[in-house]
Amino acid sequence: MSSVSLLAKQLNKAAENLSVENRKIFDDIIIYIRTSNLKERDAEEFLQQILDSFLNAQQQGVSIESMIGTTDIRHYCEEIVNTYKSSYNFLSRSSQYIMYTGIFIVILSFTKYILQKLTPILFKTHELNNFTFYLDFNLQLIIQCLIVIPFSVIILASLKKTCFKGTSKFSKVKEYFTYWMICVLLICTWIAIFKFVDETVIFSLNIFIVLSIGSVIYFIGNYFTEK
Repeated sequence: MSSVSLLAKQLNKAAENLSVENRKIFDDIIIYIRTSNLKERDAEEFLQQILDSFLNAQQQGVSIESMIGTTDIRHYCEEIVNTYKSSYNFLSRSSQYIMYTGIFIVILSFTKYILQKLTPILFKTHELNNFTFYLDFNLQLIIQCLIVIPFSVIILASLKKTCFKGTSKFSKVKEYFTYWMICVLLICTWIAIFKFVDETVIFSLNIFIVLSIGSVIYFIGNYFTEK
């Protein structure tokens, strides 16, 4: 287990000692920080520091706002994020997106390969001797890859935006509706791609090469998140 993973595990265990109210605030801080594209070590170390402050405030019977010196917790987190990012280079700032790109390449290519090669064999629409380890790249697959990443960024941005919004019934309904709309839009886009985009194969590539490329991209992003 990496040191960053160990920090995250210790953080989750220690957070169980927070009161219900403080845990809600801390959970919002976790979401905000972890969706702010910080290096993993920076994010986990800051979260550990803020958790220690929360626990101290709780033990002393003072409010979280008094402990951190402001009532605007979102602004406080923004300043912390900006301070960290001011020392980052381009690759460090992009590391989280590089990781996600690698993950999406692996998941999408493997899923598409299953649909292209194995599903027809299982349903006996193709013979086993037609089986290959090549993934066919068509416009559908390329557009899907280009669409998934922006949608993921939108979801992360939406998660971040909902932090520190309170727990009113209206805010919960609004949050649910936002995610529902994003999901509906993604599904409709997916259906439109299958229905209207040409399936003509542009080129084919060995699935193991594709998975290797995705894995390498992921580990490059992961390296810069921990560097």
